[in-house]
Amino acid sequence: MPSENDIHTKIDSLARDIQSLAAEAQQDEECRKKLLGVTMKATAQLEAPIETIWRMIMSPHAPAALMVIIRMGVVTTLVESNQPKTAGELSELCGGDELLIVRMMRPLLALGVFRETDVKTYTSTPISQVLTAPPLINGYQFMFEAATRSLANMPKYLESTGFKNVNGAPGPFQSSHNTQDGMFQWLIKNPSMMSNFNTFMAGSLETRKDWFRTFPIDEILLKDVRKNDSESVLLVDIGGGEGHDIEAFHKNFPEAPGKLILQDLPSTIDNIKSLDPAIIQQKHDFFTKQPVKGARAYYLRYIFHDWPDQDCITIMKHTAAAMTPGYSKLLIFEWILPAKGTPLYPALLDINMMALLNGMERTEAQWTRLLTEAGLEVVRFWKAGEESEGLIEAVRRR
Repeated sequence: MPSENDIHTKIDSLARDIQSLAAEAQQDEECRKKLLGVTMKATAQLEAPIETIWRMIMSPHAPAALMVIIRMGVVTTLVESNQPKTAGELSELCGGDELLIVRMMRPLLALGVFRETDVKTYTSTPISQVLTAPPLINGYQFMFEAATRSLANMPKYLESTGFKNVNGAPGPFQSSHNTQDGMFQWLIKNPSMMSNFNTFMAGSLETRKDWFRTFPIDEILLKDVRKNDSESVLLVDIGGGEGHDIEAFHKNFPEAPGKLILQDLPSTIDNIKSLDPAIIQQKHDFFTKQPVKGARAYYLRYIFHDWPDQDCITIMKHTAAAMTPGYSKLLIFEWILPAKGTPLYPALLDINMMALLNGMERTEAQWTRLLTEAGLEVVRFWKAGEESEGLIEAVRRR
């Protein structure tokens, strides 16, 4: 049996190896994620059950402290100044009590969000510097205001229903915000929160992999497409927001034959500031009949997880009715949860969809059931790994 000194020596050696590997892994994103996964599993093995429980008990506190620091303006002040500032200086600049700043900063220092250069003296770190990016700092405020309140109230709400699964309104969001509105209607009435949400969503799209780079686009979409019909439609992006996805597709496949159509609600289409003129903008509510008939593909990204089952079936049926059997395809870019062993991020995202939208992330079996009820059948579930979204390819049943 190794002695205590031997174990300490091995730990020190491992720490040096991890430090060296971490520097090397920064050069390759897949390697970095793999190393991170290994260290996270090691942490889970080493952490005592009581430590895990206490960590979960205390988990809301630091996010609340960070929200206070964001609202007070301390985060942007420290990052923009690019030099240490005392709690007294921050109090003068941001208006909060000096002692309050000291107390709020303590857990954030322990987590590396800021660094303490001297007593009551702070500077930014890479974490707080990245946090000031508009999609992140706006996204943090949206999630804290909209989601955290719903999540905190969710156990009490579910208990009041006899612990029934949430599958439509009213749900945790309506209960916690004391409203009859769904989240999107609530956002319309809260312009500042709508701005936070839109910035958050635009930023998240930029960091996600494009479906047409991840999966074999020739096999899925371009093969056998109609090439000599000037009126044929190649791709309809349903609920595509301000066109980030379909514009990126056009830039990567400028010679692809057929029209490209972006569909969304009038308020969204009217808000578009810039979009490639090759893309046709069309105002459309996907809860009504699909006006574009016989397109090669109808594409929906991050739409169905916002809605309960019956609403999803309604959207799918409207799309299926416009599809040409044997030619048209429905392409859905969303999470495809495994039947067991779901990774933490999509598992948490599923709870988030319940808390905010009475929606859910779905497994293959759940997707298959919805598509079947809508008169569609799955061709293939295309997957890029458990830690990323997949593409569901479906056709209209003959």
